[in-house]
Amino acid sequence: MLDRRRFLKGAGGATAGLAFLNNWTWSQESYGLTAKIIDVQVSGGVTIVAENGTKGRFTGSGKQDLETLKSHLLRIRELLIGKNPLDRKLSGEMLWEAIYPGKAKLYAEGRDPLTGKLIVNKPRDDRHTKTGRVFMAFSTVDIALWDLRGKLLNQPAYRIMGDARRTKVPVYWRPGEADKGLDDARRRAREAYDRGYVYQKWYFTKSAKDGDSGLKENIELVRVLREELPDAHLMFDNHSIRYYADVDYSVRLCKAVAPYKPFWIEEPICPEHLDGYARIKDESGVTIAGGEHWYTRWQVKPFLERKCVDYVQSDPIWCGGISEWLKICQLVRQYSGVKVVPHITSPWLAAPHCVASQPEELCPLLEFNYEGGRKALDGSMSRSSDGDVVMTMSDAPGIS
Repeated sequence: MLDRRRFLKGAGGATAGLAFLNNWTWSQESYGLTAKIIDVQVSGGVTIVAENGTKGRFTGSGKQDLETLKSHLLRIRELLIGKNPLDRKLSGEMLWEAIYPGKAKLYAEGRDPLTGKLIVNKPRDDRHTKTGRVFMAFSTVDIALWDLRGKLLNQPAYRIMGDARRTKVPVYWRPGEADKGLDDARRRAREAYDRGYVYQKWYFTKSAKDGDSGLKENIELVRVLREELPDAHLMFDNHSIRYYADVDYSVRLCKAVAPYKPFWIEEPICPEHLDGYARIKDESGVTIAGGEHWYTRWQVKPFLERKCVDYVQSDPIWCGGISEWLKICQLVRQYSGVKVVPHITSPWLAAPHCVASQPEELCPLLEFNYEGGRKALDGSMSRSSDGDVVMTMSDAPGIS
């Protein structure tokens, strides 16, 4: 790791050191550091080693296409080896633009970057697209770079990603489906609320294929939870409709639950259905969250332009990496009232750093996946002075 005294001395003292940290004016000449080894293993993710032996690692998503990434490993090594890993220009975007120049921008036109096919307003066959899995693999290289940077500077990644440097972030509780009946859901919601989880997100389990009875089941879940917790911030994820393009159904559902004042309705229609998002927003007026299944900022931009999303949920592990997620934040700042609350996924480590790096007015909440992330994150949860649950950020260097 870099010697702290050498770093501060070279930057002109502690104050200048922080300015250097936040403005990214480090230079290869100042520190004599370069990337030496780049390795990609399908089972182990990406490892980047600096010449002093410091290692940055990230395994990434189990859904990513590391095989395709490995096929480009020679080019990736050409682009990274011998370069200063502290150089912020080194990013997932730099790599995919070198390998697929100009392709990512096709997302803004509603086309798949690698096939050129029209995807806007069409449902998906699977949770992630084949092209999306490639961008997810580039995310892993980018996050490994951030892990390396934090370790070289002996800083947790969130302190060098942005100026907010928050040590505690509010969380919302994601218990999953109400799969044991409404009475059980009511009990679980109350118990969680009493523990300080005033923000809760529940899943709708029925979609258009389930007809009117399924629609009523979804609405009844909202009614029961709202009656039980009149002061809670209740979110509802329409993940059951991920593969469907039935806008009429989604409009009916959102209009029906609007009187119960949901904090947001998440992914009200399949991810690329721009016209559907716009119509649902216009006709129901509900607060809409979406974006965990959007790749790169180019896929986010059309939804912001149509003013049909209130919370952007881009996942740094899926969207192109931390660097791309930060560019999404820069984009969102241009649209008044829109906020960023990243989706969190295994290995659970990147999203907390993202939220803690940004001001609360832009990134107010962190998702706490109580189903899968509890083992990794539960020990960091505590109640604030207001009684709400917050996550305390680690001081460990890199992504942890």
